Amino acid sequence: MQPTHIFTNGCSFLTQRPKEGVMTHVGMELAKLMELETALHLGGGGRGNKRCSITTKVWCEKNPEMAEKCFFVIGITSGQRFDFPTTDRYKQHKFPELASAWKTYKPNSPTEAEKFFKHLFVTMKLDLGQMIQYESIEATLNLQNYFKVKKYPYVIYKTISDPEIEIGYRNKDVKALWNLIDKTRYFRPETSHKDYTVNNNQHCSPDDIHPSADGHRDWAKQLKVFIDANDIRTI
Repeated sequence: MQPTHIFTNGCSFLTQRPKEGVMTHVGMELAKLMELETALHLGGGGRGNKRCSITTKVWCEKNPEMAEKCFFVIGITSGQRFDFPTTDRYKQHKFPELASAWKTYKPNSPTEAEKFFKHLFVTMKLDLGQMIQYESIEATLNLQNYFKVKKYPYVIYKTISDPEIEIGYRNKDVKALWNLIDKTRYFRPETSHKDYTVNNNQHCSPDDIHPSADGHRDWAKQLKVFIDANDIRTI
């Protein structure tokens, strides 16, 4: 069945930036190119891959009829963002479709998390490079397997890069999981939208590395070419 709607989820690189005059994002531009209506956009600034994976699946299970009509666009962000549900309904008004609210900690933010990670580095010998790779790869595989079981068409790409995958290749476990990813539905896995934005000077402002409106349109056009070339509009 041909999709009639589009669903998008990711981090701030897959959202609008009204303060910078950017009133569009990759999902909105791709919807125009694919002539699809918007079902829902769940992208949240500063959030990580666990939230993206869980909220996407939760919405699909709560809205099965609409999910069957959707083409899914997923932006996998940095693996050093660790999400957790909260008890304070943090920013839940932005996502009324969800019962859970989410926050995120990183190795250097907030201060308490930074202290904790320093403890892990020194005392527990944490390998952050591997941890970041596993966080991103596992979220990618999790969603790919879900979409495959449900027979939902989709495309995935990286919004923010992790350490080069060659670093992970030093560990055969990381390599084994990386090789499981279906690259026919993974757009330009060697880079990210953030890297492309920086390399092509498509920032929304001199002090903000997020994409400009033209940057979102450019990436969306490339996604459309990739989708057509791999014939992945359906599954």
